[in-house]
Amino acid sequence: MNALIFPGQGSQKLNMMKDFYDEYPASKRIMDNACDILGFDLRKIVFGNDEHELTKTYNAQPALLTTSIMAFEVLKSKKIDFEVVAGHSLGEYSALVASGVLSFEDALKAVRLRGELMENAIPSGAGSMLAILGLSPEKVEEIVSNLDGVYVANYNSPLQIVVSGEITALLSAIEIFKSAGAKRVVQLNVSGPFHSPLMMPAKERLSEFLNKIDFRRPHVPVILNVTGKVAGTIDEIKSKLIEQLTSPVKWIETVQTMNEMCITRYVEVGSGNVLCGLVKKIVNAETYSTDTIDEMDKLEGVVKNAEIAEF
Repeated sequence: MNALIFPGQGSQKLNMMKDFYDEYPASKRIMDNACDILGFDLRKIVFGNDEHELTKTYNAQPALLTTSIMAFEVLKSKKIDFEVVAGHSLGEYSALVASGVLSFEDALKAVRLRGELMENAIPSGAGSMLAILGLSPEKVEEIVSNLDGVYVANYNSPLQIVVSGEITALLSAIEIFKSAGAKRVVQLNVSGPFHSPLMMPAKERLSEFLNKIDFRRPHVPVILNVTGKVAGTIDEIKSKLIEQLTSPVKWIETVQTMNEMCITRYVEVGSGNVLCGLVKKIVNAETYSTDTIDEMDKLEGVVKNAEIAEF
């Protein structure tokens, strides 16, 4: 059984999915359509040479959603079935497009706005995020509970937890995490303290937008970031998508839920293979990237061979 998992910010890179754009008409249509919807040339940002411009939150988010759906359209054309979807942070919007909950156009407009709101929620440079490697979630929670202005943002794997917060509080916390036994503490290249209460100013306007667009029942189960569980209702999907801005991403629970659903193959749809690496640290399962056409072809071969074996 296959799960499709969709990457979030940090997986963007220049020329991501350019081979798909050149090779597959369906992928080209998605990117060209995105440019029309957004009213600017996203191609120049994604397929250009200005990494700084691509990394800006309000560009990275629509770029990642678009490139993920470019890959998803190719998966569909190759008749690769899937039983469940999930996305990491921004990737949740891609998962909702793949499951039929949101149209590509509505999701794209939503993530462009989301990026702008997140960028403006706190003054530039006033907040950031740290990846804590080598400490258990419980230990990180214990340390954070005694710190002001620092919050758990991502439960990525049993030994990789991300915290978010005010820059001065984060910088002073680095030595605290290290002295508690962290193998490494890495400041992430992000423009703000995402998935923390500091994103509260972005919530109201995003909520207004999401309440105006059409949410439909998913074709397949969607695992939500905020709960790590299968979404129950359309209203829950919408409310948790808004809540996600200020709440931690429960990726460990998300993968464990899919494991309980007997998922044996995880396919990362779009740029990079970050989520494949995290999945392997949580469960024993096959993981496949769609980062290049070669990797997509490898996945297609594995799936077809498995279908023949089952037959």
